[in-house]
Amino acid sequence: MIIKDKAVIHKRAELCKEIRDDKYEMELDLNHKDIGIGMSGGMDSSLLLWLLAHHISKNELDTTIHIWTCIHEEKPGQSVHSKNVVEFVKKEFPNVNFGEHMTRVTTAKDYISNGTILAYELVRKHGITALYNGVTLNPPNEIGEAVFKHKWETRALSRNWEKRQGWIDRNPSVLTDPPHIEYRPFIHSDKRIVLAFYKKYGLYVSLGSLTRSCEGFIEMTNYFTEPCKECWWCIEKEWATADIFNYEPKVMLDNWVAFKERE
Repeated sequence: MIIKDKAVIHKRAELCKEIRDDKYEMELDLNHKDIGIGMSGGMDSSLLLWLLAHHISKNELDTTIHIWTCIHEEKPGQSVHSKNVVEFVKKEFPNVNFGEHMTRVTTAKDYISNGTILAYELVRKHGITALYNGVTLNPPNEIGEAVFKHKWETRALSRNWEKRQGWIDRNPSVLTDPPHIEYRPFIHSDKRIVLAFYKKYGLYVSLGSLTRSCEGFIEMTNYFTEPCKECWWCIEKEWATADIFNYEPKVMLDNWVAFKERE
């Protein structure tokens, strides 16, 4: 079954008869008995897990969700946040089958490669034929420099907007070892698509509060107890949230220490 889902962003209450042109669409291929998803505990992967479980439950599909989490040794919050999210989704959808949640701590220098290794280990172990990833693109260049100022330089270049078509062309891509299909349902848009679906399903407080998109180190986060408001991921989240919930991101970001330090 191919699921197509759409989120339409409305203006604030006093203007609710008007609809913005922003329509965020995504597609889930659930023609698989066993699927896997990478869970970091961030907003993107957490929403994707919820959406998969929601549509599996709604359509009464006999699909099992397996999960992998690769834990960065210098940023161990992924373990806590991913487990909290998984427990939340399981309680929301008790009729959905959940398999193994495979976790592993890895050194910082090998974090990306070991994450891939862990994902493929999960695929082989459970005969998974579809692997889901919640990655999005960076904001468009014309928005980036205007809103993010000097922090624009710290974005993850692999997610740049100009690489959009190449990523879409390779999605999904069939891999031969192990054989499975990789899906990136948010890859055609930036982080606003994620916030749009949080808003559509009323999940920003319930599910969103369990997530942590921050990539700050221990000295930046009060020992991992709060977001740093300095890293790219914190700033990107604030921008996307502001846009989808209809307030001005530049005003909010200008009050953050990360921007004041360079003025």
